[in-house]
Order: sequence, then C-alpha cells, then structure tokens
Amino acid sequence: MQRHFDVDLAELRHFLVTMGALAESMLGQAVRLLSDNDEQAAEKLYEDEREVNRLHMQIDDTCLRLLALRQPAAADLRLIASALKMNADLERIGDQAINLLKRAQTLDRQPGEWPTIDLSPLVRIASSMVADALDAFIRKDVSLARKVLEDEKMADELRREIESVLVMQAEKHTHNFMQLLQLILVTHHLERIADHATNIAEDVIYFLEGRDVRHHQSGS
Repeated sequence: MQRHFDVDLAELRHFLVTMGALAESMLGQAVRLLSDNDEQAAEKLYEDEREVNRLHMQIDDTCLRLLALRQPAAADLRLIASALKMNADLERIGDQAINLLKRAQTLDRQPGEWPTIDLSPLVRIASSMVADALDAFIRKDVSLARKVLEDEKMADELRREIESVLVMQAEKHTHNFMQLLQLILVTHHLERIADHATNIAEDVIYFLEGRDVRHHQSGS
C-alpha cells in the first residue's frame, strides 16, 4: 500500500513540475510578444493555456483522491496541501501570461510610438521569482524560497516607479492614452505574477518546514 502511495506522490510532483515549466514558458512567450508581434507564437500561447487548464484539473483531482483514499500524515499531508495551493497559483500565472498577450495585441493596434519606458527590470524580477519558486520546490531549497519572499518588495517598488512615470506622461498628454493604460495594466499583470510566485514560495516553506509564513511582511 505504501509503495503505491509513494508512486502516487511522485506522480503528483511530476504533474506540478510539468505545469510549473509550462507556466514559466508561457510567461517568457508573453513577455517576448510585448516587443515582437507573432501570430503563431500567440496561438501557441493559447494552446499552452489549454494544457495548463487540463493539468490544473488533473492535479486537483489527484490531490483530492489522495486525501480521500490514502489518509496521508505529516510531510505527505503537507505536500498534498501545498500542491493544491501551488496548483492554483500556477494556473493564475498562466492566466496572467494570457493577459499580457492581450495587452500586447491591443498595443500593436495603437498608432504611433510607445511611451519611453523601461519595463525590463520588472519583467526580470517577476520572471526570476517564478523560476526561483519552482526551483525551490524541485530542489527542496528553503533558502531559495526565502529569497523569493525578499524579492517581492523589489517587484512592488519597481511596479510603483514605472506606474508613476506612466501616470506623469498621461498627465502631460504626450502619448496616446490607450497606450499608457495598456502599459499600466502590463505592470499590474507582472506584479500579480510576482505575487503568485511569492505564494508558491510560501507553500514550499510550509511543505518543507511545516511553518506557515504567509503575511510574513506584517510579522503575523
């Protein structure tokens, strides 16, 4: 019985790693489409979203089946509980990648040049947080998970700085308002991706140490 349970847990971890890799790939594709309109790449992104949604349901079903039939204890129970929450955050990272694609498509239809703004620092930090959170789970690395929690503040600060510059440009009416609005929405999508990476890192710490570090910034 235990051998079958171990096989089921290994399968669950495999599903999570597969879904994580796909969500990370979707983010990379969506970011590239912000600067390079490619209809085939956009269609591939929608195909990947469908696969993420399929995995989302499969992982939920696997977790619920394990909880109902195996009655796991201790670390195994923490893994399943963490997997349920990580699964939701990975699915939402995929959703945010699609949102970035939609912003890119809207921007591509706008006349004139884009406002002068450098999104790359926020793109880099959000992307690295996702990669680090997934690596922390795969490698069972608590220190890497904690690094993701520390990076959250930087992501928030970068989003505020970029948004402030865009709002100033909007006030001066130097660019098409729709362009500025879409770019502000891009920063919000990237910040939400960073938030989901933070949630995953918190779940990794709970899985490995049994400690709930949610709301870590408030000290509660």
